[in-house]
Amino acid sequence: MIPQQFVKGAGERVFFGQFEYVSGADLIYDFGNPTCTSAFNSSRIVYNVGSANVTGSLIPYNNPNPFYPTLTTDAGGVMITRAFAFGSNYMEFNYSSSINQTSITIFAMNGNQLNPWSSYIPSAATTGGSSIQFNVYGTTVNTGSATLDASYVTTTPTLNVDVSNSRNGYNLIAETTNNTTGQILYVNTTSIVDTNLETRNNEQSNGVKLGLTSNMRIMAFLQYPFILTPKQIRQTYKVFSQRFFT
Repeated sequence: MIPQQFVKGAGERVFFGQFEYVSGADLIYDFGNPTCTSAFNSSRIVYNVGSANVTGSLIPYNNPNPFYPTLTTDAGGVMITRAFAFGSNYMEFNYSSSINQTSITIFAMNGNQLNPWSSYIPSAATTGGSSIQFNVYGTTVNTGSATLDASYVTTTPTLNVDVSNSRNGYNLIAETTNNTTGQILYVNTTSIVDTNLETRNNEQSNGVKLGLTSNMRIMAFLQYPFILTPKQIRQTYKVFSQRFFT
C-alpha cells in the first residue's frame, strides 16, 4: 500500500487552529488574537491582522466620563459595545469596498437590540458611491434577525439570529456581494439570496462604526476583496465556533 499524503481541507472533517483564517483578507479584527488587541486597553486601538494597514480606534460614550468598549476573555476574547439613552461606544476604522466582496461578523447579542449593529459597513458599493449594509435587529436579549438594508435591495432577505439558531448565543453572519448576481446573506452556514442586481464599483474609503448603537459581544470582523465560497464560509465558521463555548 502506498501512503497517501494528507491534504488539509480536503474533506469536511477538518480541525482548524484558532487563527487559521481563510487567506486573502484585507481586514481581520479578531478580539481573541493577541496581535489585534495588544493596545486595546493602553492606547485604545486595535490592530488589523489582515493585509491592509488599517488601525481601529475605540470610541467612548462620554456621560459624564469616557466609557470605552471593553474586552473580555470570554469565548476566547470578544469586544463588548453598549448602547445608552443618548449614544453609544463603538470601534471605528476607515476602509473601502471592492466590486467583489465578503464581509463577516461573529457576535452574540448582549441585551435588547433596537438599532442596526453598525454604521456604513462598506459591503456593496454602487456607482453612486453609496453602500448597503446588513443589519441585526431584535427586541429581547439574544433574539432577532439579520437583514440586508432594504433601501438598496428589491426584497429584503431575513435570517434568524435567535439563540435557537446559534451556539451559546453566538452567530456568524457573512454577506457576499458582486456585480452580477446580487447578494447572499449567510447566518452560520445557512444562506439566502437576494436577486436584485447592482452595478458595483470600488468605493472610496469611508468610516465604519463597528458596534454603533448596539449591545453586542463582537468576536471578530473580517472583510475579503473577493467572494468566499460556501466551503470557505464553513471553514471560517469552524475556526470561530471552536470558541463559542469557551
